Amino acid sequence: MVLATRSNSRTQQAFTLVEMLVVIAILAILASLLLPALARAKDKGRQAFCQNSLRQVGLAFQLYHGDYDDQFPAPGSKQRYGPQPEDWIWWQYGRGVSNSSIAKFVSGFNPKLFTCPSDREAQDLQAQGSITNEPYRYSYALTSYDLQGEQNLGMSTIITQDRKIYPFRARSVIRPSAKLMLVEEDRATIDDPRWVPHGRVPNLVSPRHAKKGNVVFADGHLEIVTQDFGLNPTNSQPAL
Repeated sequence: MVLATRSNSRTQQAFTLVEMLVVIAILAILASLLLPALARAKDKGRQAFCQNSLRQVGLAFQLYHGDYDDQFPAPGSKQRYGPQPEDWIWWQYGRGVSNSSIAKFVSGFNPKLFTCPSDREAQDLQAQGSITNEPYRYSYALTSYDLQGEQNLGMSTIITQDRKIYPFRARSVIRPSAKLMLVEEDRATIDDPRWVPHGRVPNLVSPRHAKKGNVVFADGHLEIVTQDFGLNPTNSQPAL
């Protein structure tokens, strides 16, 4: 009798196949609920890092103005104007990004400051050597309109390849709290660190953070905006 009782007890305590399948199904449901939440949390963390980086770069621009008679640095144009020693970021392969004009105004400068951690393409490019047609390996760009005759519409200081200089000063920006200065640019349009929001193929704000991108305005404050916001010239043209 004692042996039979123990055998029955073990049988009652064991999982049946059906019970085990139910437990597995419940765990799968819980995982499906938790994984998206964890992914969103990771995205939020990457966005916060991106915002902090842009804030630091924006502050570096304010310090640069103080040392350079209120002028903006050069835009880092890929072909039309650059490269120039005054480029805000030295982005070409082998040029030495730590020597960028803005870098010395960032305490404890780290090249990762120029890359959004959600910008996987930029990170992949940084891991490669010399590449034909020199792609831009970072995430951020400076607002830069083309010259209109001899007039520089801003925000960058334009330096031609024959070293003719067209300075642009921070005090020339009308309503700086409403004018885009630094932009997290869409990978579909970014080919250099110069953000040109007009023309046949305008540069776009990145949609990588819930269809929006981080931007810094000329007064130094940060917001997250849509691509449509970036396409409105009243939000970027310094003279308007």
